[in-house]
Amino acid sequence: MKWILTQITLLSLVLAASGFADTVPLDDNLVALFSDLHVTTQAGNPHQREGFSQCVNAVIACNPRPANALFFGDLAFQIGDPDDYRLLKALVKPLEDAGIHWHACFGNHDRRAAFFSVFPERQQASPPVTDRLITIVTTPHADFILLDSCLEGPVNGAIDDAQRAWLQTTLSHATKPVFVGAHHPLKETAIADLLAANACCKGYVFGHVHAWKQQRQQDVHTLSLPSTGHWGDIGYVLVKLSADEAVFTLNQRDYYTPRPAATPEEIQPKWLERVQKNAGSQWRVPLKAADSGLETPR
Repeated sequence: MKWILTQITLLSLVLAASGFADTVPLDDNLVALFSDLHVTTQAGNPHQREGFSQCVNAVIACNPRPANALFFGDLAFQIGDPDDYRLLKALVKPLEDAGIHWHACFGNHDRRAAFFSVFPERQQASPPVTDRLITIVTTPHADFILLDSCLEGPVNGAIDDAQRAWLQTTLSHATKPVFVGAHHPLKETAIADLLAANACCKGYVFGHVHAWKQQRQQDVHTLSLPSTGHWGDIGYVLVKLSADEAVFTLNQRDYYTPRPAATPEEIQPKWLERVQKNAGSQWRVPLKAADSGLETPR
């Protein structure tokens, strides 16, 4: 663990010394979406932390850079080990040094107490809902609401009655487009009726299944995100917002399951086909009040 943190710190110092982190502008209309990080200090599982670092480096290399990065849960590998969060703290430092603000929600592999023990500054003094991490990230053209679907134990997730009531009230006062998100799929959070009933809600974004996929569920348009490095579709999503639309673009680097191939010969053709098929995929969401429906994904 100490060696890993030392290497990451050295890399950050090199980047800072080269001027890499201080001259590139931030764009409030760009948002990076990461999910299912599963970072771990376990020696036998380096691909999670390496995958996340590659996504971080790709975002930092953008010019301009996104002003915000959203993490859609399963930040830790298995049961929210504090060492996993200490590693995460080191891995996100390049984002912070680049001026990018990051915001997270919890997945089923996360544990609130362990997370806040490492990130005490992330604990809200007056949370919207007691004992839940809920965040509203504002941008000029749309807002993102991150809900807390973690049950701390079960694989499935849920949104409790207090969050549901808060969300209903918050959406009723929305004055611009909103994307609602959580770690778990819509069928588990069971808030489709609230989202479908509000014209400002433009879609639901989630992780958990490690796959890039767009669907229409119970009259709500949904987007499933890739994992940054655990298994499945591997990469991140960059959102470009304008007054007319939100364009979610998949940046997919790899596909594998249950873990990367040890040698090039072990890479399965269907993995390569999946990456090729997904290359350049977009989810385009109209944001004007007069618009309805979504453009066909490509």
